[in-house]
Amino acid sequence: PVDLFEDKDNTYVRAELPGVNREAIGVEFVDGQLNLTATRKTSAVGDQPEQTFSFNRSVTVSDAAIDADKITATYENGILTVTLPKREESKPRKVTIAVK
Repeated sequence: PVDLFEDKDNTYVRAELPGVNREAIGVEFVDGQLNLTATRKTSAVGDQPEQTFSFNRSVTVSDAAIDADKITATYENGILTVTLPKREESKPRKVTIAVK
């Protein structure tokens, strides 16, 4: 499963990748598309050969709202979290208007 959520400063993409080594994870952001790839290999057991499982997901995010140079990704306990910071000009702002 892949979850997409946001707060006022960031958009987050969270993917469950149990059993995947950190080195087997790929994260790319190209033209408003966040691409996640991962590969997991299982060992040969008995008469079962080694198997490889692949994970590919693409999530469309507004390219104009994201500061692509500040994107980060963390992988802890089988969960990949990609943080896409919003550009200052796209963050919600509060404006107080005087009533006359």
